[in-house]
Amino acid sequence: MSKERITLCEDLADIMPPEYHHLVETATYGKEERGWKDIGTSKELIEEHSLCAGCPESIAFRYILSSLPNPEDTVFVGSTGCTSLVFPHVAVHNIHSLFGNQNAIASGLARALKSRFPGKTKDVVVLAGDGATVDIGLDMTMQAWFRQEKFTTICFDNELYANTGGQESGLMQKGFVSKMAPVGKQFEKVRLPEIAREAGCHYVALLTVSKPNRVEKAIRNAIHVAREIGPTYVQLYT
Repeated sequence: MSKERITLCEDLADIMPPEYHHLVETATYGKEERGWKDIGTSKELIEEHSLCAGCPESIAFRYILSSLPNPEDTVFVGSTGCTSLVFPHVAVHNIHSLFGNQNAIASGLARALKSRFPGKTKDVVVLAGDGATVDIGLDMTMQAWFRQEKFTTICFDNELYANTGGQESGLMQKGFVSKMAPVGKQFEKVRLPEIAREAGCHYVALLTVSKPNRVEKAIRNAIHVAREIGPTYVQLYT
């Protein structure tokens, strides 16, 4: 995907409809300086979604997409869960993996892109919930970190399985009552940021969507570090 894929003849520019000129003026591709503060004044990479009204994941998606340093050459790898409801509406290449194997898919994808496009920047970003990242997919998540795969993993920390009614997850707080923990969760919240650091991640951030400046900075840092050094991890409380 590239903003240079289609080049309009300059002689035809004056007959193009106003919508075209507006799109060019507010385009997001090819503008590394863009960020979350451009939301509302520039063309967003997501303009609608099917998440529940008021869900923090929706604004988290907008922050992340507006913070990508190279969206035209970025591929997202998602997983089963709430995030999978959004990707069909996102104007960025994306892959829907099986529940939990998103980091395995991303590992192969990152290597394939490096081989297919040598010398070009191609960012791979995993975006999944806590169920896919911490519970079902923890083995593949950690193995990618052990192998020093060069991509970023973003976990939406819902502290439960939000897509299927609120079952207990590894990131749920101890004592929290849910459908599958009717007397309260019996063990502590998994400290995945600490695990990520010990497993080889070169940049780890723990954030909340209430701090958009920090979200933007963390996403950019994580992707830039992953490009040059190795795996990075961002846990975003949603």
